[in-house]
Amino acid sequence: MPQEIKAIAIRLLAEIRKDIYFFGPCGAVVGLLMLWQFKLTTFGVATGQAWPTELFSDFVSFNAFTLVFIGLIAISSVSTLARTFGRPLPRLEATVIHLEERLSQIASSIISFTLGLSALALVHALLTLEKGGFALALLVLLFNWLIFCGFVAAAAIARRIEPFNKWGPALLALVGALFFIGWLLLKGIK
Repeated sequence: MPQEIKAIAIRLLAEIRKDIYFFGPCGAVVGLLMLWQFKLTTFGVATGQAWPTELFSDFVSFNAFTLVFIGLIAISSVSTLARTFGRPLPRLEATVIHLEERLSQIASSIISFTLGLSALALVHALLTLEKGGFALALLVLLFNWLIFCGFVAAAAIARRIEPFNKWGPALLALVGALFFIGWLLLKGIK
């Protein structure tokens, strides 16, 4: 693993180590509330929109992650193109640094939260011998791996790690980000 990529991964892991103590238990509590809500609904006691499900959706804000992820790629690509053509934009470069930091915080809180939820699902699966908890834990690990890789990729573009320090790959990254935004606008998220 190149040193620059390793440094990006270490930075995100450091953020996760800070967030896991709060967001991990939050994920476990929300998972527990989801179980209780399900049982209450099954017994006909609970009605209406499930609050724990809404909490989960609010904490695991994949839309916020996607916006900052695509924004970081697009803005850092524009910054690289400007720099390549002799027109560095200091404010834009400061924004790139800020967005990378913000993306690491969003990714870290999502990963920490889902790890807590996954831990609760595993404990529940072990106690009840239900296979669904194991499947959920596996899906959470895959989801977290995708977020981790997405952060590393966006940060590599933002930090102009080879080959993204040249105009061609920066332009391709910008076109890719714009295409993805267009695709989301046309196709929606569901």
